[in-house]
Amino acid sequence: MGIPIAVFLGILQGLTEFLPVSSSGHLVIAQQLYPGGLDHALAFDVCLHFGTLIAVVIYFRRDLYGMARAVLAGPRAAEPHLQRWVGMLAIATLPIVVIGGTLRHQLEQAFTSLTAVGFALLITAAMLTLSKRLAGGTVTPEGLSVRDALAIGCFQALAVVPGISRSGATITGCLSRNLAPDAAARFAFLLSLPAITGALVLNIGAVGTLLSQDLTPVLAGVAAAAFTGFLAIDIMMKAVRLGRLTPFAIYCAILGAVTLLMGLV
Repeated sequence: MGIPIAVFLGILQGLTEFLPVSSSGHLVIAQQLYPGGLDHALAFDVCLHFGTLIAVVIYFRRDLYGMARAVLAGPRAAEPHLQRWVGMLAIATLPIVVIGGTLRHQLEQAFTSLTAVGFALLITAAMLTLSKRLAGGTVTPEGLSVRDALAIGCFQALAVVPGISRSGATITGCLSRNLAPDAAARFAFLLSLPAITGALVLNIGAVGTLLSQDLTPVLAGVAAAAFTGFLAIDIMMKAVRLGRLTPFAIYCAILGAVTLLMGLV
């Protein structure tokens, strides 16, 4: 793998991970179109997700610092609501752990299917269209119940299928539980941290093999994903606050239809 293609895929990953258009779906399409394909496609995808994890940590560093301080303080925490926020994030992570672990091998096959990605992108378009009707809630993450967190986690778990946007599905899940738009986007992005970390751990062997063969291109791709991911988070936060997700729904519908046709031909 050359550095130019690694950087291109890194930019693609960074922009599409947080914009609700499915980064994994775009990577599958790009990798299928690349002459000869790419070796270790799933491992490289996981590495690029690590780049976007870096973007989340930097963008939400104040939130993460506050939550870490609250957890370490225990009963003496000055902001106990942040402890509850950590608990809700942990509970919301459970569905993707169960589903991702159970369907791991089937999901690896989906990473080679344009037809599956096309269908999934159409599902993303439907969810984004639904999210506009769900906007208008006022609940903050501190007001979430265990049932709310599990419901949101189930939405995120849908994104284990390439083509279903993690941010789009999770934000839709948050809005369906009446979270305020800003809180929905913030909770959704923070919820990506354990999911991405878990994917990295599950594929650590394949990632190690990839790094031993293509270290420099992978590092270049990770850096590109981190930089563009940070920009995409900022764009998405503003889009959710303003309720402007329809353009993303239209984009996913068009790309899904085209990809579906490519897979069927």
